[in-house]
Amino acid sequence: MVFLFILYKIGETLAFFLPSWLAYYIAEKIADVFFLFPVGKYKNYREAVLHNLTLFVESKDRIKCAREVFRNFARYIREFLWLGKISERRFFKEVIPLGIENLDAALKIGKGVLLLSAHFGNWEWGGISLALAGYKMCFLVRPHANPYTDKLFNNLRRGKRIKVIPVTQLRKLMEALNNNEVIAVLIDEGEKGVKVKIFNKVINFAAGPFKMAYRYGAVISPAFIIRDRKTGKQKGIVEPPIILDFTLDMDRSIRQAAQKFADIMEDYLRFYPDHWLLLEKKQFYLRENV
Repeated sequence: MVFLFILYKIGETLAFFLPSWLAYYIAEKIADVFFLFPVGKYKNYREAVLHNLTLFVESKDRIKCAREVFRNFARYIREFLWLGKISERRFFKEVIPLGIENLDAALKIGKGVLLLSAHFGNWEWGGISLALAGYKMCFLVRPHANPYTDKLFNNLRRGKRIKVIPVTQLRKLMEALNNNEVIAVLIDEGEKGVKVKIFNKVINFAAGPFKMAYRYGAVISPAFIIRDRKTGKQKGIVEPPIILDFTLDMDRSIRQAAQKFADIMEDYLRFYPDHWLLLEKKQFYLRENV
């Protein structure tokens, strides 16, 4: 545990002192090494990425795409560790938040907003761009197994105006919704939840956020962040809100809302397949009754 923390601290130190182009170059080369010569958990990560890409990437393109996934994950780590140094002015040269009007429309309802996304691109920077733009942002997070790393990551988030809410603290989550705040949640992990169709296959998304939206009236806003492949500049995009149908029973309503989210995510995956940075195998099926 301490060894991993030390590696992150070294990375944070390098992020402070290295020129940006050199930090990215080193991160990408490290990613190449782990992809080409995977050992231990990195072998599992490689297998998971290749498995997940079978959902929507042709076999002839899969290795190349998976290698770019590793590079994008390395860029994400580099950028995350840069948070302690980067100024707001510089940050907004790297990331442009778009679709602000959609978030404003969701907040006008006054019941809080569940900003749903996936392990797609630099999801951390997407949420931080909204916090630095003046929105009350919360991240719903799973604590790291390593307490030192957990503290490091959460301190970096808090330094950019993010309120960190552990998934176990439901009371804090409810307080944030009652205060009409924005709670960012990633829903592509795990194998239990609500079934949706994506690329003509059936997968599961976390059902919790949809159930909460149904029970308490919170608004669901899909959001994704994309990176320009030539310039490296990023755009955090908030899509129009998804309003649940309260005339339906909860199960039908959340499945309908989850499918709308899946349709949006499918479009992003189609155009940016190397942005899906989920490092665990996502199971998918040909039919729903499995």
